[in-house]
Amino acid sequence: MAVARYRPDNDVTFDLANGLVHLAGAQARVLVPAEALAALCGAAGSEAVGAFGAALGQAMGQRVGARLSAASGDASESGAGARAASVETVVDHLGAELSLAGLGSLSIERWGHALVVVVDHCPLGAGGDVLLEAAVGEAVAATAARPVHAVFLARDGVRARLLLTSGPVAERVREWLRGGATWGEALTRLHATPAQGAQPS
Repeated sequence: MAVARYRPDNDVTFDLANGLVHLAGAQARVLVPAEALAALCGAAGSEAVGAFGAALGQAMGQRVGARLSAASGDASESGAGARAASVETVVDHLGAELSLAGLGSLSIERWGHALVVVVDHCPLGAGGDVLLEAAVGEAVAATAARPVHAVFLARDGVRARLLLTSGPVAERVREWLRGGATWGEALTRLHATPAQGAQPS
């Protein structure tokens, strides 16, 4: 299915008379300083930040899923448009959503069977890693309308890497990372257990 690249040029509008920011196909937006959001994340705790990130991601994924379903002409099944689109198309649309939220630029890397999401230049820095993990995982899950988990692997300066996978595999990878394994070692171990699989299911 050929889908044109997403161009969000006119999707954000400012209703200055009423003091509102609108994003097409979404609820009203609020613009806040990245430093203030980072401070709030630092004070809220991982569980609350994860829930907040998941809510952000769900809204992003629903917008992407709706656009891809409309482009494919198949709105009969949730996630059908995303499953019919190429990985590159889905990444392009998800990347645009992350950019519109001001959370950085998104790309993917393939490490054997593992699909790794790369987020560059998130203004929240390391303090936003929990939010990114939840937002990316839920955005992909909502786009495809199937369970997908993101596992934060590592941060290298302004670059964060997250693995996309199923729930049981996500927990195993988190255990390895908590045990001191590097993210490269974790991916190597993952490929040594092919029966479990690295891809989202």
